[in-house]
Amino acid sequence: MRKYSTVTLAILLFILSACSSSKFTGDADKFNIMITEIDNVFNDSSFAHAHWGALIKSLDTGAIWYERNSQKVFMPASNQKIITTSSALLNLGADFKFTTLVATNGEIEDSLLNGDLIIIGNGDPTLYTKFYESPDQVFKQWSDSLKARGINHIGGRIIGYDDYFDDQELGQGWSFDYLDAWYAAPIGPLQFNENYIDLTITPGIQAGDTARVLPNIFTDYVKIKNHVTTTDTGKTRYRYHREYGSNVIVIEGQINLNTEKIEISPSIFNPTKFYITVLKEVLQKNELIIDGEAVDCDEIDSIDMNNLEVIISHESPPLSEIVEGLMKRSQNLYAETMVRILGLEKYGLGSFRNGKKVINESLSLMGIDENLYNYADGSGLTRYNFISPEQLVKILEFMYNSEFKDLWLDIQPIAGIDGTLQNRMKDTAAEKNVRAKTGTISNVRGLSGYLKTAAGENIVFSFLVNGHLMSPRDTEKITDSVLSLIAQFGN
Repeated sequence: MRKYSTVTLAILLFILSACSSSKFTGDADKFNIMITEIDNVFNDSSFAHAHWGALIKSLDTGAIWYERNSQKVFMPASNQKIITTSSALLNLGADFKFTTLVATNGEIEDSLLNGDLIIIGNGDPTLYTKFYESPDQVFKQWSDSLKARGINHIGGRIIGYDDYFDDQELGQGWSFDYLDAWYAAPIGPLQFNENYIDLTITPGIQAGDTARVLPNIFTDYVKIKNHVTTTDTGKTRYRYHREYGSNVIVIEGQINLNTEKIEISPSIFNPTKFYITVLKEVLQKNELIIDGEAVDCDEIDSIDMNNLEVIISHESPPLSEIVEGLMKRSQNLYAETMVRILGLEKYGLGSFRNGKKVINESLSLMGIDENLYNYADGSGLTRYNFISPEQLVKILEFMYNSEFKDLWLDIQPIAGIDGTLQNRMKDTAAEKNVRAKTGTISNVRGLSGYLKTAAGENIVFSFLVNGHLMSPRDTEKITDSVLSLIAQFGN
């Protein structure tokens, strides 16, 4: 007879219970009226051309309340992050921290470091104002640490070592026409300012003046060509562009004198070089003399990793804090980083291919067949991802019943309160009630998560729509009104 471990038995029992579906046992007439209303909402004639997938299920009884194409696969957009984040928590744990090492291959003689300073990263995405007072705060701390060791002069180079990840910086199927946007920033083991630069554009003093552009980071690595003029007539309109492989950002258009400001965040090319260039500039501003250049390790001969002395070891905030930004802000870079750190931790190289293996293993534990979905990136930006509402609900159920339940619920956007749901479902029964992950790419919308009925019953749901030609607001009216109906049920 085959023997199972306690963990395996628990997983098997969960899968079996998730597969069962008892019937609703409350007031059948009121329930049927609600379900009819929900069905009518999804049958909105303006979405007759589109494809809806939906599953609504009681977490308390296992009863399936409503389903529509629930086993069909859809592009999930950022609902993909439900898969990625759950797998990261299950495999890394809430206390996991990224570690960046500052090392040298030289000796310290008096105040001179007679060698190179080598920065070794494994993907820490937190060097940004969401975690620190300024993006370069950690670099300033390193400068102080070097001085405390008596180092005032670095005789060699500042080298960024990025070989813990492979060279696949972009997700599979990402479109070329948005690669200069912040949400498609390239991925790397050395990441600074979320691999983009924040620019604030304000009007000049009078019409005809060139607008003022203020970056949040002053660096020679990025060049800005400002062709925005100030006007006292007409609407503010602008566009920006960065050629792939370049870090020259061209901004064109006009800004009305009455416009307070415009904020844009173009991505940069080569995160490693960005990171170490800014690091060198910060060290120099803090009066360290540096003789060599800031270089990517791919630009030089190989480094003897066995002959290095670690000077500084820096740990990131814990994963529990990082995944909050990943889910509430829907930060693509964080999600893509999770896939690669999973691959690095388990298989020794931070590649999407290795990380996907870990993801597949996690989904298998949840009872999801690898042949019935397609996992093509970690964030949901690609149109190659496919998953069903039923599979998303299985993941949500699994996490709801896991040791990470409280954290998992806390990191979901809350309707009317924060994250990507901050401005939705206000003044409805769903406000402050729904906790769910949003998803948006062209012609695709998703919303999957949890809520509680007026009677106190806990509900899990997943709504996906593909091929719609309506506005995002139109799709929100559908999903949000359904959630409001559920939230009111039991009054």
